[in-house]
Amino acid sequence: MQSMKRVVLVSILMLCLFIPMEAQAQIPGLGVDIECSQQTIKINVHPQQNAPVEVECTVKNTSQFLSEQISLDSNVEGNGFSLVLSETTFDLGAGEDASFVAKFSASTQLAVITEDYNISARVVSSGIEPILVPLGEAGSTAELSGEVSSLPYSKIDFKLASGYSTMTIEEKGEDGFLLIQLELSNEGNSDDTIFVSITNQQELDDLGLAYAFYSESPLYVGVDFYRETVGTDQSSDAGFMTIGIAELPDEDISIDIKLRAYSDMSGPDEDYIEISVPVTIKASGSSGGVLGLDSVSSDNMKLIGMATGGFIGLILLLVVISRLTKKTGKRKIAAKEAKILAKSGRKSNKSAKRAKKTNPVVEEDEDLDSDDDFEDDFGDLDDDFDFDDL
Repeated sequence: MQSMKRVVLVSILMLCLFIPMEAQAQIPGLGVDIECSQQTIKINVHPQQNAPVEVECTVKNTSQFLSEQISLDSNVEGNGFSLVLSETTFDLGAGEDASFVAKFSASTQLAVITEDYNISARVVSSGIEPILVPLGEAGSTAELSGEVSSLPYSKIDFKLASGYSTMTIEEKGEDGFLLIQLELSNEGNSDDTIFVSITNQQELDDLGLAYAFYSESPLYVGVDFYRETVGTDQSSDAGFMTIGIAELPDEDISIDIKLRAYSDMSGPDEDYIEISVPVTIKASGSSGGVLGLDSVSSDNMKLIGMATGGFIGLILLLVVISRLTKKTGKRKIAAKEAKILAKSGRKSNKSAKRAKKTNPVVEEDEDLDSDDDFEDDFGDLDDDFDFDDL
């Protein structure tokens, strides 16, 4: 009998020797999983609106037979973000799950960037009488990865470059145009397109005021609004507004030009800045129009205002020529008749001089007559080329 027992024990011992070491360390049926309500995280980093983003997550023991002690860990790339888990250790029975919160944060005013993050779960021990689970045990780990980004935000500043007080229009036309320099600042975390518009535009139109916006670099011309893209943490004073009037009123008028600046990201009704520019328009009585013109249309006045910048002076010339071509027919006919009479008089003088030339008294007079002939020929050229025909 004793011999039989010895044989059985030796057989068991020999069997154990032939079992691979890896198989001896494995714990069958282990399993863990992680899920979160969202994996792409976007954070508002505006100075007044910055707030963490909290995401609901679940960790689950997927084993059907074994209880598990599970440990969580997390990491996020880059120095601008942080990730904190509400809990990091769980004791779960077979098939049980538990909730935790992943809290993502970002530095205020962080530039627009995107980084990767990772949340991992590991079964530390298993069983009613906990057995430590070796690192790397099959089914003992799970991971969840995603991206976290900082959102672009707008924060602008707007003022008039020279701190304008009350401005006065005392002359009509180009000489009376006011020049207002705009200063725009971008304090957001990305390049931003900033608009400046007139909110009481109809009031200006009713008074016959003409206006325009422009900049030379970057090149821009506009009537109803100004637009410029300004880089992050940069300012620009390239923009100008010109304003004038075609005809001065009979009495002094005071008006506020209301300017509104806003970002393309937020739109004209949110986070805007408004400035009022007081303007006094003096009554008529002393000044004339542009280059002596009696009146100029509102559209033409706006073009003249643009010419103030110096890069479209040709427009002013075209406007003047356009006005010259619109003189009344009576004035044009009268001008032609006057020139015809003047031409006839000069031709009579020319005939007399030529007759005198055939009988010169002294030789020196011929040179003088030659000069007169040149002047008369130039006068004929002037008569033939009528500027009123333009």
